[in-house]
Amino acid sequence: MVKKLSEWNLFVKKIYAEGKAMDSNYAFKHALKDASKRKGEMSGTSSTRKTTKSKGSRKGTKKRTKKVGSKSRKRKSSKRR
Repeated sequence: MVKKLSEWNLFVKKIYAEGKAMDSNYAFKHALKDASKRKGEMSGTSSTRKTTKSKGSRKGTKKRTKKVGSKSRKRKSSKRR
């Protein structure tokens, strides 16, 4: 079964073809960076929409804190002679 390429992959391939035509040393990693900068040109997407969540923004989750008790602390041992 062959998976259909996503819209992003098709866009990156297009950018790569354009870059390779201009410069024979153009690498695919450069196409990925350039495509990221040109996301607004990609058909069917809105460049104003951002759906990023900050870490810890989930509701109902508690932050875990490390309990420091008397057992977890290191005690200095004093040697008597």
